[in-house]
Amino acid sequence: MGSAGSGTAPMMPLPPADGTPATILSIPGAVVERYTVRDVVADAIDAIGPDLIVAAPPNQAYVAGPSVTGLADVPVVDPTRLTSRYFVPDAGIAIVATPSPEELPPTPGDIQRDGIGSDSGSGAEHVCLLTNQLALTIDPHRRMTRLDGIDAYLDALPDGWHAGAPVTHLSTGLRAEYRTTHERGGSAYPVYGAGPPASTVGAGIDESERPFIELSLYANGAVDATTHDPSNFGIRGLDDIGRKRAGLLREHGFDSRTAIADAGPHALADLRGVGERTARTVHASATAITAGEVVPRDGGVLPRGDPVFVDIETDGLNGDTVWLIGVLDGGSEDGRYLPFRQRDHNAPAEHIESFISWLAGPAQGRPVVAWNGRRFDFPIIARQLEQHAPEWTDEWQRRYQFDPLYYASSKNNAALPARSNRLEPVATALGWEPTTTGIDGAAVAAAYNAWRRTADSQDGYQPDWERLEAYCEDDVRALATVYEALQDASRYAPDTGGEPPQSRTTQGSLSDFS
Repeated sequence: MGSAGSGTAPMMPLPPADGTPATILSIPGAVVERYTVRDVVADAIDAIGPDLIVAAPPNQAYVAGPSVTGLADVPVVDPTRLTSRYFVPDAGIAIVATPSPEELPPTPGDIQRDGIGSDSGSGAEHVCLLTNQLALTIDPHRRMTRLDGIDAYLDALPDGWHAGAPVTHLSTGLRAEYRTTHERGGSAYPVYGAGPPASTVGAGIDESERPFIELSLYANGAVDATTHDPSNFGIRGLDDIGRKRAGLLREHGFDSRTAIADAGPHALADLRGVGERTARTVHASATAITAGEVVPRDGGVLPRGDPVFVDIETDGLNGDTVWLIGVLDGGSEDGRYLPFRQRDHNAPAEHIESFISWLAGPAQGRPVVAWNGRRFDFPIIARQLEQHAPEWTDEWQRRYQFDPLYYASSKNNAALPARSNRLEPVATALGWEPTTTGIDGAAVAAAYNAWRRTADSQDGYQPDWERLEAYCEDDVRALATVYEALQDASRYAPDTGGEPPQSRTTQGSLSDFS
């Protein structure tokens, strides 16, 4: 869906490759109401390390702000109340939260690091203006969205905040994934969401399942948003721990992951409602996170042979176009990276055929490994081959395909050392460090789509292809890091012989995920 007034708007800027961001943690009131503040919320604050905490809807003024204030040595702001200003020196970012734009000083340059207006200019390179006044209305019939409140909001801004001022506009009334450039009167206003999911078309929203929202703000005006499931934090983040079982553990003094790891599975199994199998699972999960290592469980066999690590970049979550297949041939540190990238928008399949040809040639017989590959990479590659190179589909279907996420989590063969099962947190917990920062899959897809839309124009957009390829290289090296940790932790060495436990070329069928 498009946003009114943004059909020809310039692309939102990518975060700089070496920029230091200011970090905002947006906490909806519903999260504070549902989860234990001194366990789940405190752990999220500790893990994310924000420069500023924002109380977000619903019920932000009455729940999130008062409950979180004093929990950590981090300022807490509610954009529905008083105007407040903060400066993050390392990032060069000034953050201004205001319920009334007319209360702002005449220009962004009047904002100093101490939050007091001055005529001497700003100590910040960029200003992020935080409000609650912008929301989104969806017209499902016309497949359009409308940014409600934008005209009244812009009219209330002092004159100096218009006409190219270095300002990014954030609204807790917009979902975190939302981003657009609103154009009016020859000026462009970058607008980002800083709030939880919402709907105005009658769809039900479960108020209890709102996420934490991590916003990284950069001095070039870019914003990177990451949502975090609250149930991944505190002891709720351990495997097999729901709300009721978490309460039982706290009641008996097991109020932290460290306490659970130190207790051992036998002490946990003595609790009513916690059997031996659950106790082993919970203890392994706590040990993995506190020790920063993969902890094996019973069973599980890794594929034989040297793996080929794969990660794909697509034009969006549906994966209608695969424009980059990143391959790591070898180990996490010394392996050779091969980027099979689309270089001509009129030739959508040449790079895919090059990849499968390499796989059938130099990499013949080796297992293909991808994180969440069963749900994403493997079926999408299969569809691309069926569409563009059907003569290669049999070669792909015969290849043994292995998904470490499915092996560890769905099959319960290993406990992973992170608060979530996303690749980056797991690999980071194991010591992996990215070489590219500030971009994510959504930003990479947006850059590709902008190139494809303007490829026939003389002055068409050209992304930083080297950086986009490096982002994908980070992912396959992170993947190899996790796979190597699984090898080290496995009760069964991968080279002991024997066929993989599955009779199919993959670890089961996709219906296992439904």
